[in-house]
Amino acid sequence: MPRSPVAILIALSATLFATFTLNSGASLQSSLLALRASAEDFAPFHTGLIMASYYIGFIGGIVWGGNLVNRVGHIRTFAALASIGSAISLLHAVFIDPLTWAIFRAFTGLCLSGLYLVVESWLNEQVDNNSRGGMMAVYMTASLGGLAIGQLLLNLSPVTGFELFTLASVLLSLSLVPIALSRQPPPAAVKTVRMKFRRLYKISPLGFVGAVCSGILTGSVYALGPVFAAMLDLPTADIATFMFFIIFGGMLCQWPIGRLSDRVPRQYVMIAVLGGLAVTCLIPMVMPQIVHDNVIAWGALVGIFVMPVYALSVAYVNDYLSAEDFVPASAALLIVYGAGAAVGPVVGSLALGHFGAWGLPGMFAIVALATGTFAMYRAGFGRRISIEEQGQFVAVPRTTPMAYEMAPTTDAPNDGTPTPPDDSAPSPPPPTQNPGGTANAA
Repeated sequence: MPRSPVAILIALSATLFATFTLNSGASLQSSLLALRASAEDFAPFHTGLIMASYYIGFIGGIVWGGNLVNRVGHIRTFAALASIGSAISLLHAVFIDPLTWAIFRAFTGLCLSGLYLVVESWLNEQVDNNSRGGMMAVYMTASLGGLAIGQLLLNLSPVTGFELFTLASVLLSLSLVPIALSRQPPPAAVKTVRMKFRRLYKISPLGFVGAVCSGILTGSVYALGPVFAAMLDLPTADIATFMFFIIFGGMLCQWPIGRLSDRVPRQYVMIAVLGGLAVTCLIPMVMPQIVHDNVIAWGALVGIFVMPVYALSVAYVNDYLSAEDFVPASAALLIVYGAGAAVGPVVGSLALGHFGAWGLPGMFAIVALATGTFAMYRAGFGRRISIEEQGQFVAVPRTTPMAYEMAPTTDAPNDGTPTPPDDSAPSPPPPTQNPGGTANAA
């Protein structure tokens, strides 16, 4: 019998507390660094490199994190990485230098990737097949709630002091407590299964390109959103609110957009989302003062269109996969996403440096138009997935492949049908049942 949401919440409370504090500290540190870099008069390009370094480290954690956990265990891995991440947060306030901060950010990305892996392994061990859907909803709420609250913590102290670095360090340290004191046995060893990028692209060119696009957009939002708002002369309180509503807008609308993609061909929903983002980001070019005066509402609109892009990309790829390929494909997509997220802040910082604050939404509009054009081009090619074949949308975070093992879709029955061929090649009419059963999304 499936457990009630209250029972799930009680059973997972310690791990969810670790998730909330971890995400709050990480979110606070990210925006704090962007604002402090601006206050220290770092060049926008240097700020972009600092923030991009995080995703380079994060990719390293996805690739090597499983081996570390299997070598020394979940608790020791979490304790070591949380301690390193906490110390690095404090060191930012001591060594104020672009190169040093870039190195620190890379190690922060590596640490957080490993920490997410341990948390999600623990959650996956505690849930049964009948409770996966409820558990995933609660986990997403704790994760996104932490990210949003972390932005509001910017209001507690000036960004030019050391207090906020200390607070971020405390939050990362607190995430260790429930894991270290857990009475439950550690999870089983982490499985590492790889999928080649060439195969992933052949399965779905649009899903592959969409993941890159999402990385560029999301990486730029988190890394440069505070810098963009500061260049508009917004006070710190308004910058925190601006970033909060970007995350909150994406959190509220990801689910309804995902459900819409269950009823309408997914590539058409992606085209509409990218088109909406392009229009939203072109508005400042025509009416800059109106956007400036309503920048928080405009930021929420940007979040509504940016955050679901990765979800739609993953769901579209999974429509072409058999169930056993979901997790390997998710690992490859996360690396592709991370590569895009590492490039986005660098390109976005160049746009800010050359064109001012409105250069960032201008870059977003170009990326959205290019990806939307590719999506329209791809819509006329390859095997068509009918609405009946499309799987159910399930939102999971962009953290580690372990999150996909928690998703209900990984329990989908596989009827033995092989993975469909390259969707760029002509194929016979689709069968009446989706080989993978369902599709998940992050």
